[in-house]
Amino acid sequence: MPGHVLVDPEALLAAASELDAAAMRLASSLASASVALRPPPAGSDEVSALAARYFWSTAQSLDTSTSAAVTELRETAAALRVQAAAYREVDASFSTALTAGTA
Repeated sequence: MPGHVLVDPEALLAAASELDAAAMRLASSLASASVALRPPPAGSDEVSALAARYFWSTAQSLDTSTSAAVTELRETAAALRVQAAAYREVDASFSTALTAGTA
C-alpha cells in the first residue's frame, strides 16, 4: 500500500523491552568491570603511576560514554512505549468511529 505505514504496537513494545534489557546488561557489565578498569600502580615509580593514571582516565571516559549510551537506550525505549500507546489510542478511536458509523 503506497503511502501507508503499518505499525504493530506489540513490535514497538517488544523492541522497547529489548532496549531496556540491553541498557541493563550494559550498565551491569560496566559496574562489574569498574575495579578491573582502574588498576593500582604496579610500582612506586613514575612510569607505573603514569600508566595507572592513563588507565583511570580511560576508565572515566568509558564510564561517561557508557552512561550516555545507557541513558539513550532507556530514552529510546520510553519513546517507543509512548508511540505504541499513541498508535493504540488512534486505532481505538478509529474503531469506535467505524463501529458508530461516523467515520
